[in-house]
Amino acid sequence: MEQENATQAEGSRLTDGSNSTAVDDDVLLRAHEPVLMLTAGEYFVPVAVDGFVSQSQLLVRDLADNAVVLATPGALDLDGLARLGAGHEGPGLSLSGIIAPSTLSGKFRAWLPKPRPSFRAGSRLAQVGLFGRSIDILSRLSLLVRGTVPGGSAADSLLAQQEHFDPEHPTYYGRVVRDNGWVICQYWFFYSFNNWRSAFSGVNEHEGDWEQVTVYLDGTGAQSVDGLPEPRWVVFSAHDETGDDLRRRWDDPDLHEEGERHPVVFVGAGSHSGAYLPGDYLITVEPPSWGGVLPFIRRVASVLTPWARAAQGSGFGIPYIDYARGDGDTIGPGHEREWTQVVIGEQTPWVHDYRGLWGHDSRDAFGGERGPAGPRYERDTTVRASWGDPVGWAGLAKVAPSPAVELERVETRVEQIDVELGMLNDEIEQARHDLTTRAAGLDPATPVVRAMAARERELVATRMRAVRLGDEKAQLVWEVRDGIRPTSPHSHLMHRRLPIATAARGRARFLAVWAVVSTPLVLWLLGSLFRVDSAGLQVTAVGALVIVLSVEAFGRGYLLAYVVRVLFVVALGSLLVLLLGAWQTVLWAALSTLAVLVLLVNVRDAVRR
Repeated sequence: MEQENATQAEGSRLTDGSNSTAVDDDVLLRAHEPVLMLTAGEYFVPVAVDGFVSQSQLLVRDLADNAVVLATPGALDLDGLARLGAGHEGPGLSLSGIIAPSTLSGKFRAWLPKPRPSFRAGSRLAQVGLFGRSIDILSRLSLLVRGTVPGGSAADSLLAQQEHFDPEHPTYYGRVVRDNGWVICQYWFFYSFNNWRSAFSGVNEHEGDWEQVTVYLDGTGAQSVDGLPEPRWVVFSAHDETGDDLRRRWDDPDLHEEGERHPVVFVGAGSHSGAYLPGDYLITVEPPSWGGVLPFIRRVASVLTPWARAAQGSGFGIPYIDYARGDGDTIGPGHEREWTQVVIGEQTPWVHDYRGLWGHDSRDAFGGERGPAGPRYERDTTVRASWGDPVGWAGLAKVAPSPAVELERVETRVEQIDVELGMLNDEIEQARHDLTTRAAGLDPATPVVRAMAARERELVATRMRAVRLGDEKAQLVWEVRDGIRPTSPHSHLMHRRLPIATAARGRARFLAVWAVVSTPLVLWLLGSLFRVDSAGLQVTAVGALVIVLSVEAFGRGYLLAYVVRVLFVVALGSLLVLLLGAWQTVLWAALSTLAVLVLLVNVRDAVRR
């Protein structure tokens, strides 16, 4: 621990521009420690990495792709991990406490030590349409051929957490970065296992799990009454979010706080992702396109099943639920479990020198079943964007760290516009002079004048650019005079991540039961369509499919829209049958009707003249 805290001043200061260096890093980290609210039924908590390293073996892949043991369990500490890691710069290293398949007694012991709150799962399949439920089957079958963690690994990891990792004293690894007016407090959490798939029906499962919370402070000198920089933004680890959608403004009503400076994180059960609001979150994982087949099915589904888009946004995907209810244990300042702080930075040896995986390497091609890399690295040993450029990673490179700095930037932009407008106006005046001079005395129909059309279009584009710059300047001058107008805390979001809305109890129960039985029923009916030996069965299957989809539409509140689509399909089919049987007569009738319409339009136009 002493070695870790001794590194707090190194590398945690990039190029600065900040006036907040008087406050120590550990003080800043303590002041903004997040509060983690777990979901009832959660097995794992953030622990110190020392215990994990001491109980793990270190493996490396040789040139023949065989796993070679570099260190056995009990032979490693963080210094030793850094030394061995420094000698292997490429990918191939993995640190794992999964030595052998779990025994039955080990699994039983892991579940005995203390009773855990019962967990009530939601119906993930009830949240998506029939197509999404069907493609979920393929996802489950893919686990048979993909690399996965060995069975019983979650039980082994839980047992190790209880015996070696001191879960009653959770740990975060804090880092402070000062960059271009920002003071950034990063909190890295290590969970020894992610059991989202096996315990909560999630998409993946892997040994080891690094998550983080990042708080962005105003480092330009403005301080609050407690002498600390003002917090401006916060980022939680989240599924499917990038850039601007990662962060929330400190005054966002979705953000919960304790004591004005401690953001509250609702932690996903098993997945350990972070949510701003408590609840169950629908995660739809996009499957491969398979040569364009699935996008075609998605387009058909969006037309024939109108409830699909409302149920899952894009209308197609593999459905999972991330449970971030906040009804379990709480970790953070002022609670029974408070944080143990370890300050890390760019020069912390085990952070910088060990580039391998923190968990079993299952070799899963999709990555979901492999252990993660550490705070600094991705699995391919490149530096994480969240570590190398936390400002740009959260989309804050374009955002001023304080209102005062933003006002300065507005004034600078007004000056830039004045210079640019002066250049554009000179260019416009010169272009107009040249055009009128070259066209003077010439017939407009001459080739010389007509050839000026392209140059004249360029002049119009330049003039419109000047007009738009003038409008921008007028708006900015207004803000300099009257102050920058406040914006919505959600205006930067392309996608606001929200929990699943709670349905009426009766409807929710119906959808949960219907989701279980409807998908296999639809698959059986589709198979019946290919029974060439029974035309009657095929007709019956088509009718049954229409009824099943009607029940689906009724349960989701889209029966009328579905009926309209069915009638359209029936009408279209009837028309096709008619065309095939008497296409000459149908074509004659259509052309005759068109001729009458054209005549009426022509007569109307003649009368108006």
